[in-house]
Amino acid sequence: MAAGVERVNQQVARVESIRKFRVLPGSFTVEAGELTPSLKLKRRVIYERYAAEIESMYEGA
Repeated sequence: MAAGVERVNQQVARVESIRKFRVLPGSFTVEAGELTPSLKLKRRVIYERYAAEIESMYEGA
């Protein structure tokens, strides 16, 4: 996963690059309430569920 992110980062400007990421244990689904029926992310739901993981990326930033 990290090698793929590094390859993509070489093709974009520094400001556009991915600096930190986390791999979550599963996929987002409509049934779990994380996606709308048209498969758009429900950002509020995702943030509430994964707040600890998100916050951990900003610690010491």
